[in-house]
Amino acid sequence: MTNTDARTIALYWHNGRSLGHTSRTAKVAQYLLRSPHPYSIAGITGAYRGLDLLPPEVDVVKIPSFANFDDPDGWNLRARLALDTDALHRARTDLITTFLGHYRPEVLMTDHIPRGTDDELVPALEARYAEHAVLSLRGVLFDRDKTLRKYFGNPGRGPWVLDHYCQFNVHTHPEIFDLADYYKIPQEAADRLHYTGYLAEPYTVTRDQAREQIGVGRDERLIVAAMGGGQGAGDIWRALATALRGRRTQFDRVLLVTGPYLEPADRRALAQLWADDPFVEIRTYEPDLLPWMRACDLFVGAAGSNMLGEVLATRANAIAIPRQVRESEQLVHSRRLDDLGLLRKVDLPDALGGALTDAVALALAEPLSPDGTRYLWDGGAYDRHLPGGPGGTACACTTTPATTAVGGHA
Repeated sequence: MTNTDARTIALYWHNGRSLGHTSRTAKVAQYLLRSPHPYSIAGITGAYRGLDLLPPEVDVVKIPSFANFDDPDGWNLRARLALDTDALHRARTDLITTFLGHYRPEVLMTDHIPRGTDDELVPALEARYAEHAVLSLRGVLFDRDKTLRKYFGNPGRGPWVLDHYCQFNVHTHPEIFDLADYYKIPQEAADRLHYTGYLAEPYTVTRDQAREQIGVGRDERLIVAAMGGGQGAGDIWRALATALRGRRTQFDRVLLVTGPYLEPADRRALAQLWADDPFVEIRTYEPDLLPWMRACDLFVGAAGSNMLGEVLATRANAIAIPRQVRESEQLVHSRRLDDLGLLRKVDLPDALGGALTDAVALALAEPLSPDGTRYLWDGGAYDRHLPGGPGGTACACTTTPATTAVGGHA
């Protein structure tokens, strides 16, 4: 039976290349559903891994997927179905527009890409199928020129974003990264920023409790490594294997979480590298990594915003590897945390060139004891900050809503 008093929310996130966008959206949904106010939540995505992270109450509208590779010479996008790229994007746009035209959510929350992949959100946004639209940003975006061009500065895009999004939720802390100051965004956009803190909460389980939970002995020396979704991470796993083998006497047990997007050939190669060591466990996916991060003596991970938030939440002694090839986001973000002594950063070229061997040795010999919990989301009701709701703000968009909809629905 449908709860007619439920507030309707649509959460859109594009494929991405990993689990970050799905994980971030799942956390937003969890915070909303924790509220005392009833919600009807629809997810709209082309992601095809990690959907089990979403709360079971979220109904997912699954649009056709693509695989996207971060190659040095540009993005390499391929449909997973037998569709050419143009047909893929038309199909995705049509499905999104039709669904939102029927659902007409009170709030549409878009993760990261304001117009959607290949502008697939534009028809629904311009038809005003959602009463309010909120853009969720991870904090660090792109380099300054690209960020201003895609979001705030270019006459073809900046005013459009301000006309169609009444609020920008920034999922980091301004003491770590002040988006408005770094990118010098227009004041009208800065006035709509709401910093939520990292989408992670302090992990209050003790180290001994975490070890008991996952079955690790109190005195075992444990290393855990994870590369998010894992796409394209084969070279990093090989470099890390070299580093760990060179320090094998300094730890007893290892858990390697490759991520579900790691290419099968690289997964097989990694398994072969460790085939002779029974104390190294390789998992494709670990849905609850937090107890492992809290329990370990050293965590090695990618520098995506979700993983960095979880490093802060678990107070892990961590090495972060910003592994993007063409973007600066992970590099800038991990550098900020390195400068504050909250983790150690090893740049991708250095990691692939052998620097992980010394970095692992230093991290084990001089572990960090970071306390970055004050930068995290406070666990309060996320809906306090949604426009139009209890305690929320009025919509700041200026465009007059459309009175008719595609397909004849008013």
